[in-house]
Amino acid sequence: MAGGDQRPDYKNPHLELHPSTRPFVVGYDAKLSAMAIQPPVFRTSTFEFSSAEEGEESFGNAYELPNCSGKEPGLIYSRLNNPNMEIWEDRMVAVESGALCAAAFPSGMSAITTMVIALLVRGGRVLYTDPVYGGTYYFFRHLAERFDFKAVPVDTSDLNKVGNVLAASKEPFDMIFIETPANPTMAETDIAGIVELARCHGEGKTLVAVDNTYLGPVFQYPFELGADLVVYSATKFLGGHSDLIAGLVLARSDNLIKQIKGYRTILGPTIAADTAWLLTRSLGTCWIRMEAQAKGAGKVAQALVTHPKVDRVLFPGLLTPEDGNQYVIHQKQCSGPGSMITFFLKDPKKSAAFRLLNAVRVCHLAVSLGGIETLIEHPRTMTHSDMSPEDLDKCGITHSMIRLSVGVEDADDLINDLFQALNQV
Repeated sequence: MAGGDQRPDYKNPHLELHPSTRPFVVGYDAKLSAMAIQPPVFRTSTFEFSSAEEGEESFGNAYELPNCSGKEPGLIYSRLNNPNMEIWEDRMVAVESGALCAAAFPSGMSAITTMVIALLVRGGRVLYTDPVYGGTYYFFRHLAERFDFKAVPVDTSDLNKVGNVLAASKEPFDMIFIETPANPTMAETDIAGIVELARCHGEGKTLVAVDNTYLGPVFQYPFELGADLVVYSATKFLGGHSDLIAGLVLARSDNLIKQIKGYRTILGPTIAADTAWLLTRSLGTCWIRMEAQAKGAGKVAQALVTHPKVDRVLFPGLLTPEDGNQYVIHQKQCSGPGSMITFFLKDPKKSAAFRLLNAVRVCHLAVSLGGIETLIEHPRTMTHSDMSPEDLDKCGITHSMIRLSVGVEDADDLINDLFQALNQV
């Protein structure tokens, strides 16, 4: 490892290294950048060709024109590709077990929407987790018709319900989109079970896409369970510092990512070089952060269970065999609990929840999640406020529900803060 020629192949995303080590040796060759340990920021809109012939070849490969050579397209224009974007994509492929390729986006929602639009045929159909993140819900519920596809919600944590919807459908579904654990109910979906149902439906052509934002890439590995696509709001744990907005789609098939990148090029949702650089920086500490956050969240969740004004606490680390299928799913497909907690107050009124939220002093009253600071919010009136009252009630998103994203602060300080706020309810 001492000499430059003895270092691992920086282009090889599947080195025999622990995933937490790969970000430090994959995707970047210091010899190409004046031996700088960290990649520079390539803050440029366009790239110079060494010859007209190179320019022709680059465009031919980028748009797969008849004259294309089949090579990876060279650097052309930062809406198509950029060194910082490619470095981060390569490193995410290296750490996401089973991934072959990736496409970066300027937000999680642009990643989800571009993926769906690119891969669904006209008049296509998608089955999606209910409940799901508020932005995803809005896209499927209100914009599907505009983009000429049909979106059907179902409780994917219940495989029988999913199977019944698939069996009753006259037309096959092109995609099953699952979010696990679900935001904000923490319901976990059996990824391998969904994959098996998908393979038996629609002549085996139904794609399975997994929003892995809550637990990946550290605690859950959808590709190992058969998923075709994994999507992230990289704003959350991958960024980890509440200082950027980004998204990502990974796939096991180069053909799927080619289609997604083709739409990304034309629609224009390309990540900025500065943002990609920040994400590359953050990836090196992702394991340390997520493991520390999960440890703190476990202590906070156990403490909340004991408070007399708390009715119920939803946290994967609290699941026991008495929780039945949810416990089985978590044990089968997750290596850790993550750091998201949903809890319910005994007082059902909105005023009680607001009293708690207004009383916190260490926790921050803000939406989003996955940052190093602890965030607390009220899903019914904030992140999921676009849902109808009927849908909110059906999914159990009540006024007494509180969502907590645990950061890296001292767990005792967080517990003391939450308890003093709870005592004011």
